[in-house]
Amino acid sequence: MDRLPQLGTAISDVVMPTYQTYAPLLLRQEEAIRSTKCTTFAYGPHPRQQLDIYSPPANSTPVTGNRHSLLVFLYGGGFVRGDKSNKDFCGGLVYANLGHYFSQNLGFHVAIVDYRLISHDAKFPSGGEDLALALEWLVPHFSGSSNEPLDLFLMGNSAGAVHTSTYLLAEQFAARRQKLLGAANLHGVILVGAPYHFEQAVASRKEILQAYYGDRLSQDCPFGLLKQAKQTGSIEDLGKVEVLVMTATLDPEDEIVKPGRDFVKEWRSTTSVQSKLHVNTIEGHNHISPVLGLGTGLPAEEAWGRDVVEFIAQTQKK
Repeated sequence: MDRLPQLGTAISDVVMPTYQTYAPLLLRQEEAIRSTKCTTFAYGPHPRQQLDIYSPPANSTPVTGNRHSLLVFLYGGGFVRGDKSNKDFCGGLVYANLGHYFSQNLGFHVAIVDYRLISHDAKFPSGGEDLALALEWLVPHFSGSSNEPLDLFLMGNSAGAVHTSTYLLAEQFAARRQKLLGAANLHGVILVGAPYHFEQAVASRKEILQAYYGDRLSQDCPFGLLKQAKQTGSIEDLGKVEVLVMTATLDPEDEIVKPGRDFVKEWRSTTSVQSKLHVNTIEGHNHISPVLGLGTGLPAEEAWGRDVVEFIAQTQKK
C-alpha cells in the first residue's frame, strides 16, 4: 500500500502498476485462497452468464445468524474487461481472493458474477439485466424455509457498482425488484468506487460510454437513475435496505470522488431513505487496489473488508 501514492490517481495510469504490486502478496497466500471451495454455474444462456460460488467452512457461523445468507459481487472493468477469475493474472487468484476473504469472514456463500461486456454487444441496461438474471437463479438455490428466508447482500465495484445501481434504481427493473424482495430479505448494498455520473470522465472513455449508453448517458447513469427513482417513487423499494457508499483516498477526484459526493447529496435529500445511507472512506487505497488487498492477510490492506463485514453484521440489528 505504501507504494500506491506515487502511482497517482488516474485510473489508466494505476491499473498495471497496482496489479504488479499486489501479485507477490496474493501469490504468498495462494494455498489459503485456493483452499476455499469454488463451484461454477450458468445463470443464463449467454456464455458470459456464469457465476462462481465460494463456500464458507463447514463449521462456520454466519455473521447474520442466518445460515441462508448470500453476498453477490460484481467486479469492475470499465464496461470492457473483467472476469470472475482472470487466469492471466496470478493464475486466477483474482477474484478468488475476494470470494475466499468474504466467505471465510462472513461465514456464508459468496457469488461472483460474470456479465456481458461491450465486446459482447452489451448496451444499457444489460448490466442490470445480467444481475437480475443472476439473482433470479441464486435466490431459489439458496433460500431456506419460510421461517428462515434468504438474507441477501449486493456488492459492486466500479462498473460493477454501476450495474448494481442500475438494477436497484432503473424503472424497468421495478417489478423484478419487488418480486425479489418478496422472496428474499435484501438487507444491504455496498457500492465501491462507483462512477455515479460521467460529467468529468476522461476523453478516452467517450467511445465506450457512447457504445453502452447511446444518447442517454446523463439519464441512465446511476446519478440520473437516482433522480428518476425519486420522481417516480420507486426509491421507496429500498426503504428497508442499508446502503454503504465507499470511496478510496486515492480515487480520482474527477471520475469517482466528486460523482460520489453528488450521489450522496442527492440520496440524502430523500427523507424516506436518507437514514439508510452510510459513507465510508477506504484509507490508503487507489481505485484498483481494494479488491486486490483482500486475502493478503495484511491488516492494513484488508481493513476495508473488515468494515464491510461489520456493516453486514450491523444490518441485522436495525
